[in-house]
Amino acid sequence: MIREFARVVLTITCLLLALATTPAVAGTCGATPDADRLSGFAPDDLTVFAAILELAGPGPNRAARALAICDRQFAFQRKIWLHPEFSPQVQKILEQLPPRQGTLIRAASLYSRKDIPWTELPGDVHQISVAGAPQAENYLYVLTGRYTSPEVPFHMAGAFTLKPASDSPSIGVRGVDGQVGGEILMDTYGAGRGIDSGAALLRYFHGDLKPPWDTSPGIFNHHDQAALSRFHAQMPRFSERIEHYLRFENVFDEFAGEGDPIVLFNLNAEVLADSLKPYPELDRFYRSIGPSVALSNTITDDLGNRWIETRFERGRIRIVFMLRHGLLVPFTSDYRPAGAGLDLAHTTGGHYHTVTSATITRLGMTFGLSDVRFETEVRRDRDSLQTTSAMESVPSLVAPPGIHKIIDLIAGQFLRVLAQGDGGFKASFSSSRIDDGLYRYAAAVQGEFAYAPALEFLARIGDSVADEHSAEVKREERELGQELFDAFLSDYNRARPGLLALDSVRDERNADGEARR
Repeated sequence: MIREFARVVLTITCLLLALATTPAVAGTCGATPDADRLSGFAPDDLTVFAAILELAGPGPNRAARALAICDRQFAFQRKIWLHPEFSPQVQKILEQLPPRQGTLIRAASLYSRKDIPWTELPGDVHQISVAGAPQAENYLYVLTGRYTSPEVPFHMAGAFTLKPASDSPSIGVRGVDGQVGGEILMDTYGAGRGIDSGAALLRYFHGDLKPPWDTSPGIFNHHDQAALSRFHAQMPRFSERIEHYLRFENVFDEFAGEGDPIVLFNLNAEVLADSLKPYPELDRFYRSIGPSVALSNTITDDLGNRWIETRFERGRIRIVFMLRHGLLVPFTSDYRPAGAGLDLAHTTGGHYHTVTSATITRLGMTFGLSDVRFETEVRRDRDSLQTTSAMESVPSLVAPPGIHKIIDLIAGQFLRVLAQGDGGFKASFSSSRIDDGLYRYAAAVQGEFAYAPALEFLARIGDSVADEHSAEVKREERELGQELFDAFLSDYNRARPGLLALDSVRDERNADGEARR
């Protein structure tokens, strides 16, 4: 629970870690767009870090203010992501609860366990609540008697809550309504600024925007090499570390458009064999599951057009989206543009669909889930962002034909209740400004979880496999994260003088403009 909520904030921050720039910022740097740059993409010679200015907003000393925001954010991320620490009470609960991937599967059984120190609330509600806060170089989580929203920057509160489902009998529990959620208070930026920076980032995603154009996707050529050359020049340490672990087979495909080129970000990267050897437990864990796991997620609109595809296919990473004029463009299954571009910085709302699948293949047999469908509504104004997601249908079970019916008997009812019971499975996220410079992030998932003894039994078997060397794997995951984080910060600090110079360049231009008037 704690780690998953932290990842919500981390995901937003990671979106900003390789920020690009908007055309307005490009002008302050003295870059003069040539004919190719009039299409809306960022200039080649503009540092990728320049768009952190988007986090501070217009005004004097914008670059200095943006750097101060980033410095606070990065210090917080180092603690919460790389140096979590648990009080003895929280550590005991973590040992009592099943691994997070199996917690909600066994939610109905957990509700009745007396050894777990539940806080009992009105309505037969059982709850575990925690609070987190920076402590020296770490981020400490402690058990609390009741849930209290955080009131100090970088503090968080989280809760795991269970109550009997509305159709449960008076004696015993047939199912529970469960919720995992929490809040965190930040003094850096809101999610709206993250969306603006993401829009700026998209304008940087291009190769060289020059013919000869591609005729089919997936071919490594001068477009890809131009992009990688900028990556190496502007982020030398981070790119070196990334390419220690990944081999890029493709990055960009660029096609002739109607007046402006169409850019297909078509990342195809392979995890290099033996690259994880310095982390032996993580390497052993990855070797055991990497070649057998396939994950996919596709974001679509109401017409079925695609906006983003992400896939992990047995050691290969794929990320695909399309751009024109630096704006996201919907595309068809054969990678052809299917509509007008979308400027995320000026979008106030809408909705989209996601389709997810996850499978694992062992001994020639494939098991998992497919067609996990959610519809998400998005609302945004200057200072707030809200998203609500609801499961649209019952996921499909993946299993060999001979045993598919058996698997359905074990897990089918659990999935049907999850999708349809008590309003269905839902997730929410929000970011809102509550005071000058303070932003409250909140996230939650909730649904009805049926009592499923056979599924719980299989989950325990899976947990026993996953838990082998689990502590060591997590420790080495953090060490790998520290390695990449330090490399990124080295490049970020290397770019500081040039970023601070943006303030003086803009002041000189403003003064010159005033003098001419």
